[in-house]
Parts: sequence; structure tokens; C-alpha cells
Amino acid sequence: MKVIFLGTGEAYGAKPNTSILINNEILLDCGPHTLMQLRKMNINLNEIKIIYISHFHGDHSFGLPFFLLACREEGRREKLAILGFRGVEEYIRKLLKLSYNKTFDDLGFKLETNEISIGKVIEMLDYKFSFAKTLHSVEAFSISIMQEDKKVSYTGDGSPTKEVEKLVKSSDLLIAEAYSGEFETHSSILKSAKLARDTNSKLLAIVHIFRGVKVEEELKKAEKIFTPILIPKEFD
Repeated sequence: MKVIFLGTGEAYGAKPNTSILINNEILLDCGPHTLMQLRKMNINLNEIKIIYISHFHGDHSFGLPFFLLACREEGRREKLAILGFRGVEEYIRKLLKLSYNKTFDDLGFKLETNEISIGKVIEMLDYKFSFAKTLHSVEAFSISIMQEDKKVSYTGDGSPTKEVEKLVKSSDLLIAEAYSGEFETHSSILKSAKLARDTNSKLLAIVHIFRGVKVEEELKKAEKIFTPILIPKEFD
């Protein structure tokens, strides 16, 4: 699978918010910077078929109305699927209403919402999507994506749970949030390294790092637990 890191930042820092594009078809989280990053790469928005929202914090979801209305402006007609947990459809309706006083009917294309849950497997295109809850300040999920014999997992925000460990086992690429070890409801660089080791993942990519973390120091410690570790920059 082709993976592009549109952004790797946390909520309040100088880097674009964390958002990942897979095979130009799947968008993992859609924060305030996501549309801008897609524009910089000249990505055709109509190629994106599925958007996954890990949780309803703004840095992961407030870009949705801008993305949807940009699709309308460009004449999209093909269905777009949104994957999110309970209440995702009403949440998107509120975002459209608050941002531009728009409704689903104004989009000009079908928006299909799919509610995710623990143990549920969603099959779309040639992908299989599975989910697990993290420990976060709001309801939040991790996702694993299978395409043929390849597996990419994204933890989203939150400290990993036993459910997450089971979900991401044997990932070819594990994309893990690593905000800071000072918060119970977030992961860290060290926690992410342990997760990769304990799940026999092949490659760990760390995102969403708190701007105050001494990354090089923490990375040296983490590499004693697991390698290889990638700290991607935008557009990697």
C-alpha cells in the first residue's frame, strides 16, 4: 500500500495536523490542514473514496466540511464513504451546518456514513477495515486496513489497550500516536515502541508528538525496544 503522511502534528503545534492518505483512496482523519495538504500535492479529491474519522476532536475532524464542499465545487458525483463511531452522521451534519449552513442535499453527491464498532469488519473496494477502542479523553478508535496480504494500522489518539494490541498484531506498518508519556489518555514514543515490539509489527511510524517532547532523546530509548522507527515529515 502507498502511504503518504499529509500531516503528522498534534492539535496546537506548528505542524499540520495528523492525516494519512493511503493509495490516494483512503483518508485517515481530516483535520483543519488536510485539504490544504491535499492541494499542495495536487491530489484529485474525487479519487478519495473513503474517509475514516478516529474520533471527534477538532484536529482530526474539523476539516471535513471544507473537504466535502471542495468536492462539491469540483463537481463530484461519485459516492463518498465516511467511517466513524456512533453518531458520525449527525456530527457531520452539524459541522456542515455550523461552517457554511449546508446540508447533505447541498453536496451534489451521496455521502454514505458507516458506524464502526469493536469486532465489526467493514469491506469496501478491496480493503477490510477492523477497529478497536483506545483509552482517550473521548471515545476513540484504532483501525487496521487489510489489502491482500498487506496490513496497515493506525492507532489514532489514545493509550493502546489490549484490544488495540490484538487489532494491530503483525502490521506491516504501524502508525502510532505518541503525544506524551505524561498523559494517561495518550500514548508516547516509548509506549509506541513497546506496542510495535509486542505485536510483531514490521515498521513503526510515530506521529502526533507533543511539541515539548525531546524527540531525539526519546527515540534513542525507543530504539532499544524496537526498530525500525520512522518519524515521518509531511508528504513522506
